[in-house]
Amino acid sequence: MVKYVLCCILILTLVTLYLGYKRNSHGLFQQIMNLHVVSILLNVIYFFAAEQLSLERDFLLYLPFAFLYGPVLYFAAQAISDKKLSPWKIAAHLTPFLLGIVFYVFRCLYPVWLDAAWLRHTHHTVKTLMLLFYALYILFFNHLNNKGGHHAQRKLIQRLGFLTLIGSVIYVVFAYSNIVYGNSGNSEDASPVSRFLYLILLIAVLLVFRYTINGFLSAGAEGDSAVLEPKEGEVKRYQKSALSDAILDHYEQTLYALMIQQRVFLDPELSLQTLARALKIPKHHLTQLLSVRMGENFYHYVNRFRIDYACKLINQSVIDLTLEELAYKSGFNSKTSFNRYFKKQVGCTPSEYRNL
Repeated sequence: MVKYVLCCILILTLVTLYLGYKRNSHGLFQQIMNLHVVSILLNVIYFFAAEQLSLERDFLLYLPFAFLYGPVLYFAAQAISDKKLSPWKIAAHLTPFLLGIVFYVFRCLYPVWLDAAWLRHTHHTVKTLMLLFYALYILFFNHLNNKGGHHAQRKLIQRLGFLTLIGSVIYVVFAYSNIVYGNSGNSEDASPVSRFLYLILLIAVLLVFRYTINGFLSAGAEGDSAVLEPKEGEVKRYQKSALSDAILDHYEQTLYALMIQQRVFLDPELSLQTLARALKIPKHHLTQLLSVRMGENFYHYVNRFRIDYACKLINQSVIDLTLEELAYKSGFNSKTSFNRYFKKQVGCTPSEYRNL
């Protein structure tokens, strides 16, 4: 079973990284998620190789990767809320991971010197508390900016935070039953628990893979929609439908308020279906509203708000953002789509607009 899980994690990681590269997504959030799946892959590969070499579980439980998962989720949450992380803050959050690497190396080289009971207790207690702290922060204390529009990203890290919470509980069982209470060595007592840990890591990679592939498909659909305009016959058919002008007026006002107040257009994964769900109306009603009242399709309508927001970012930004960062912060999945819509709406490229 473990071999199959390892193969699945390996394949999902490689596909996730490939899709992220193909969609030309250089956004900070995607890069952090890539780091997350790579760290999981390295963890599982090392764990699997160590078990095949019959290393004592004492050495496996000192792997430092658990010190990295929490900070990665914290960085992802900060990226969504557009909060700047100073270098010293990044270093502070990564310090336990770096110390964990140093400790693990010395633990392997000098196992007798670092075999004190208090040292083992301290190491596993700190690791467990860190996992619990970051998981609880993500789940309960990190109130992300709901006006940011990053619904898919918020949902992803909330689920990853929940998995981290479960993993920390499992780790308590795994670590303390096999190290603190003496069941170390090559015994098979911890095998069921280790399989649960493998499963937790597989689900985490699967969640990131799903997010990435949804963004990839969304980017493709957005590109295909560039040449699509509401057909004349379709508009006439909608005009003869049962929806009254009063209902369409209400829909239009609600939609505009959603765009201005909650900025749902900033979500790169926003789709016609999710927008209709946010409006609490049927999807075909939203399609009719866009066709009859706006005379454009979903992507054209949403991207108008994105371009306006991008212009504000350019005008207000103290530090020049790269085109990739500007595109991502404005809700686009790719720099290509961003450039195309920007030039079509503004009449010049983002670089030219910045130099005006």
